[in-house]
Amino acid sequence: MIAFCTHCWREVNSEVKVCPGCDADLTLDHRTYEQKLIGSLVHPLPEARERICWLIGENHIHEAVPNLMKLATDDPDLFVRKAAVESLGALGDRQAGSLLRMISKCENRFLASVASRSLRAIGDTEASQAPTESNSNRWRN
Repeated sequence: MIAFCTHCWREVNSEVKVCPGCDADLTLDHRTYEQKLIGSLVHPLPEARERICWLIGENHIHEAVPNLMKLATDDPDLFVRKAAVESLGALGDRQAGSLLRMISKCENRFLASVASRSLRAIGDTEASQAPTESNSNRWRN
């Protein structure tokens, strides 16, 4: 079976004990599944980060909220930001409410729509779909 080194992201055989790319001891990673998923949010491939966001939402990993909030604003890939926003909605964590409200008002209608849906999912009644000029430049893509 194929696996990935969680240190350098090189593809390795799942039976390997030491990564051939970075010499990391793969047997010493005693993190929980949830911790590994959260740590994987920095994966170099946007498709992987997008999938991981989905997994975090599906598995209700609430410890990931701060990481997802950062991805929702800072990731260079629009689809990763979308996945992070959707995951925040799936988690239903109200601490993401103000960020989701801000994104729901952005000029990028695609992202604004997703944020509005996530706001409704967490029970936030202040969800708005109209972009504002004050934050529109930040969300262009």
